[in-house]
Amino acid sequence: MHRFTSHLALILLLAFSLACRPKSEAAIQAEEAAKAAEAKVVLLEQQLADAKASKVPGDPETVQHLTKSQVKALERQVVDAKKRAETKKQEAVVLAQAPSVPDAPKPVVVEVPMGTKLEVSLTRDLSTEKDQAGDAWEGTLTADVLVDGKRVWAAGSPVRGVVTQSAPAGRLSDGQGALGIRLTEVAGSGIDADAHVVVASARGERNAKYIGGGAAIGALIGILSDRKNKGDHALGGAALGAAAGTALAAGTAETMVRIPASKPISFSLVAPERVTLRK
Repeated sequence: MHRFTSHLALILLLAFSLACRPKSEAAIQAEEAAKAAEAKVVLLEQQLADAKASKVPGDPETVQHLTKSQVKALERQVVDAKKRAETKKQEAVVLAQAPSVPDAPKPVVVEVPMGTKLEVSLTRDLSTEKDQAGDAWEGTLTADVLVDGKRVWAAGSPVRGVVTQSAPAGRLSDGQGALGIRLTEVAGSGIDADAHVVVASARGERNAKYIGGGAAIGALIGILSDRKNKGDHALGGAALGAAAGTALAAGTAETMVRIPASKPISFSLVAPERVTLRK
C-alpha cells in the first residue's frame, strides 16, 4: 500500500510539474493561431446563417439564384475552415507537450494589413460550364507578399478558393450571367479576401469586379437585376472598376463565361491577418 501511494505521489508530482512548466513562445503562438482559426469558423457559420435568412430586394429569380449560390460557397468555406481549425488545434497540443528548448528563437508574428494585394495564378481555366457555386479551385501566388521587408508568403505558395457564383450568360432574367470566385486560403492559412466576379451578357460581354463582404451580394444582385442594362453603377461603393488586366470574360459563341488561367488575378485582404513566420 505504501509503495502504491508513493508511485501515485510521483505521478501526481510529474503531472503537476508538466502543468506548471512555462509554455514556449512557439506553443503560445500556436494556441493563439488555433483560437483565431476557431473564431473564423464561428464567423463563417454566422455568415451562413445570415445568408440563409436574408431577404435581399431585387428580381426574384436573380435573388434566388445568387443567394443559393452564396449559401453553397459559404458551406464549402465552413467545411474547409473547420479542417484548418482542427489542424491548428493539433499543432498547438503537440507544441504544448514538447520540451522547452533553451534559447530557442522566438517565432516572428506579422500582421498583414487589410488591403494587401495578393496576385494569384489559377491552376486551370474556370468556367460556368464546368464549375459550380461551392466548388473549390486552386492556384499559386505569382509574387512575394512582403510586410515591413519581411516575406510573409513566398511566390509559388499554394492558394485555394471557392466559386461563389456560376451562371452562364442568359441564365438570369435580364439575360446576364456571372462567374465569381473568392480567395480563402494561402499556404494553408485561412484568410478573408475579396471576390473577383466576371459579369457577361448575351448581348455582349462586359466585365466588373466587386469586393466581397456583407454588402457585396446585394450589390451583385443590383447589377444582375438591372433589366435596363445601365452599367456597373449598380455596384455602388463595392465597385473596383473594370477588370481589365486581370481575368477578362471570355464567352463562347453561346453562353459560357470563363476566367482563364493565362492571366493572374489580383485579390485584396478585406481584414488584417496575423501570420507566424516559419524559420
